[in-house]
Formats: sequence, C-alpha cells, structure tokens
Amino acid sequence: MKLKNIFIAGLALNLGLSACTGTFLDEKTNPNYLTPSTFWKSEGDIVKGLTSAYAYLQPNMAWGMPFERYIVIDNYRSDELDFRADVTSWMNLAMYNNSPNDALGYGEWRDLFKGINYSNQCIDNIPHVEGVSEELKNCSLAEARFLRAYYYYRLYLNFGERLPLYEHELKGTDEEFYPQQSQPGVITGFIEKELIEVQNFLPEPDGWKPEQAGRATRYMAAGILAKFYMFRNQQDKAEKELAKIIDCGKYGLIDNYAHLWDGLHKNSKEAVFEVQYSGNMDGGRREFNRLAVHLASSDAEGYEEAYPSFWLFDVMKQDKTVDGDYSDRLYATILFDDPKTKAFYMKEGKQFSDYHSKDAIYWHKFVTWDESLSQYWDWSAFNIPIIRYADVLLLYAECLNHRGATSQAIDYINQVRARVNVTPLPKDMSKDAVLKHLQNVERPCELALEGSRWYDLIRWGIVERSLKEHKKPFADNYVDSKHKLLPIPHDEFLLNPEWEQNPNFSK
Repeated sequence: MKLKNIFIAGLALNLGLSACTGTFLDEKTNPNYLTPSTFWKSEGDIVKGLTSAYAYLQPNMAWGMPFERYIVIDNYRSDELDFRADVTSWMNLAMYNNSPNDALGYGEWRDLFKGINYSNQCIDNIPHVEGVSEELKNCSLAEARFLRAYYYYRLYLNFGERLPLYEHELKGTDEEFYPQQSQPGVITGFIEKELIEVQNFLPEPDGWKPEQAGRATRYMAAGILAKFYMFRNQQDKAEKELAKIIDCGKYGLIDNYAHLWDGLHKNSKEAVFEVQYSGNMDGGRREFNRLAVHLASSDAEGYEEAYPSFWLFDVMKQDKTVDGDYSDRLYATILFDDPKTKAFYMKEGKQFSDYHSKDAIYWHKFVTWDESLSQYWDWSAFNIPIIRYADVLLLYAECLNHRGATSQAIDYINQVRARVNVTPLPKDMSKDAVLKHLQNVERPCELALEGSRWYDLIRWGIVERSLKEHKKPFADNYVDSKHKLLPIPHDEFLLNPEWEQNPNFSK
C-alpha cells in the first residue's frame, strides 16, 4: 500500500464536527509534527481526529471530485445514463474497457484506504484520551468503526473480497506495506460484525445537534448493513435492519419530491445518510461537490458529462400520475422539451427549445441552484444522498415480496408512489410481477442517479440482459465474469506481486 506518508492531520471539514485546519507534517522535518504524545489529549483532539476520518466521505480523487465516485463509479456502468465519450479514464469504465492502470480506480482505492487509516487512528488512540467520559469515548469509537466499515463496504462492492484488512493505524513498518490479501469471508464477516456492534453505541438521529448533521447514527449503520445484506441476497437479515429504521418513527417521506433536489431541504426527515456539503471554502478545503457543472448542459455552462438514458426517460414518461400526467419525479430528474420543464438558467418567457434541440434530454436532478447556497452555481452545495427513506421502503418491500408477503410489499411501494401521485399498484399483482416492477420501474424512477442502479443490477443477476435490452452503449463489451468488479490498481502489484488480481484482468 502506498500509504507510508499518511499521518494525523486536522483537515478543515464542515461536518458539524469542528472547523479545524492543518497540514500533513513529517516528524523528521517539522518540529510541530503531531504525535500521540502531543495530540489525543482532549475532547477537541477527538473531534479533530474524527473530522479527518469523515473527510473521505467527500472523495478527492481528481478534478471531478465527488462526480467521479457518486456518478462515474456508481452509475456510468449502468443502463440509467449515457455519457460524453471524450474523457478516457471515465469512458473506459463506461465502455467496459477499464484496466488496472486507470486513474479512476486507483483514486477510489487510495481514498478509501486513507479513510480507513484515519478511522484506525481514532480507534487506536481515543481509548487513551484522559478527562473524557466513557460514554463520549464509546460513541466516538463507534463513529470511527462505522466509517471504517463503510469504507470497506465500498471497497467490497467495487473490488471484491481480496482486500488487505487493516484494524490498526499504519506505523510505517515493512510488514504493513506487504500485507496479505484476505481470504473469502474475512472482509464480509468484518463489515457485518462492525455494523452490528456499533449500533449499540451510536445515537438516535436527534442525539446530534442540527449543526452536527451528517454524523453517524445507529440507523445509518443499520441502513448500510441492510444494503450489504441485499447485495449478498440475504433478504431475511436485511428485512430486520430495515424494520429498525421504519419502526423507529424518526424518518418519513417529505411531501414534495422536487424539494429533495433544490439544495434547500438538506438533512430532511427523509435523509437517513447524506454526505454533507456546505458550499463554502472554509479552511481552504473545497466544501462543494460540483455535480451541477458536470451534469448541466453546455447552455448552462456545464460539461454535459452524463445524460439520462432514453430507456430511463421512456420508463419515467410511462409511469404517469392518476390524472394521466408526467410525475414530479420525472420533472425533477430530467430536463426535456415540455411546457412544465423548469431549469435554473431558463429565463421567464423562454422555452426549452430556445436553448436546446427539441429531442435533447439532460439531467435536472442535482442541477437546480439557488443563490443562497453558494457564491457560484458550480460550487454545488447539495448533500449527496447515500440512503433515503424512500430507498428503505422499497428495499423493505422487496424483502417482504421475497418471502411471499406480496400484498404487504405493494403497500410499501404505494407509499412511495403516493408521494408523487403516481397510479398505485393493484393489490392482486403476483410475486414475480412485483419484483419486475421494482427492477424495471420503481427503483430506477425513484432513485435515478443516486448510485443504486448498478449495484441493484448485480445483486439481481440481470446486468448483461438489462444493458442489452435497454441499448446501453458498448453493452456488447460487457463480460459478466469480468466487469462486475474493478481491477485492483496496478501499483499494488509493484509492492505485492504475489497478490491475485480480480478475474480476467491483468496485473
């Protein structure tokens, strides 16, 4: 691992934790180097340490920043979007032509292991901080363990199980830089164990002050554990975790679907887990996600680097309201030629056709902007949803349907549909019909561009079929035994040539 120079740093991050600044310091060259003897002395040091661990929820891979993780890695391979084919490292992924040398995969691998190391620094040192209550220590340790488990969960989704397992911070020993790959079952067992245990120590959502929004709760842990179980087709276990979120009474659907994407209703009752962005530049750290500038059309000075697929557009047009109209979730998701289309850059009296070709479609979700959010529109201050309550309801419905409680499952799906006044599903649908509806209509319509679709296709075992049926560009390049995972980055094999690469990739 090329993590030899990762040390404690007080990173500036507006997560409701603290406004702290600092640099990466080297013990041999800087007398102010932070060591356990000079740091980890107070509650404030715990906050700073946790801030550094939370920082890697906000990826910093390259100039695309969160776009690269939450749009490219989580969506480019799916059938829900098309793409601009001139950015090599991104397009290789979308064209199923990626390699171990791609900067994109290396950036994600590097960032997640950095997040793991910062989490481990907290886990190793918090127990020794004096003058701090055991309750605060236990909660802080649970936060760090949750983050570590979440980072490993993302690594597992995209790189598989053959990962090195780090349970302690790196000290710079040779042994640490020549680790063994984990055997099957080790990483998945670790993720499961950690996400179960931390729930006992993490607070309820209202256990945090409003300015501390984004910090871990027991239901964030339950939600990630449920998605982990769903990915592994362990619906019985997932159902129990999802029930915790539903039964706690802390969450619900907000009334207006469009408000989820206007940047003004962050951390609403629908937000189970959101990555936080403020839109400012405090401490020199970029507290904006720039999704808007990557997704917006060129007429809005955007880069047009992701388009909604025509398959998704057609599905959303067909899923109409009880009045026979297009739904609010279509208008909030896709910008297209329609009298009701609204976009932030369209002036009063102007129509879609004044800016675009009549047949063009663009992303609207994550592109709406308000002056109160940031100084510049491309400094998007949207939080990025990892788990919404709507997702919880749909996953729970899927679990119920899986065990034969189909009528009850339909009730939960209809809760989601009622919010946008879409025609409710009939109660006499079959188990198979409900599953197909979730696969081909409900989850893609409700959760478009939110990072679920690719992983849904994998767990359902329908990647290849869906890509071809929905006319995904370069679908013929997709090989099921190869492209479900990203290749382990080439640089890892320079230090660990005996490691095994993911199937059908070179080292």
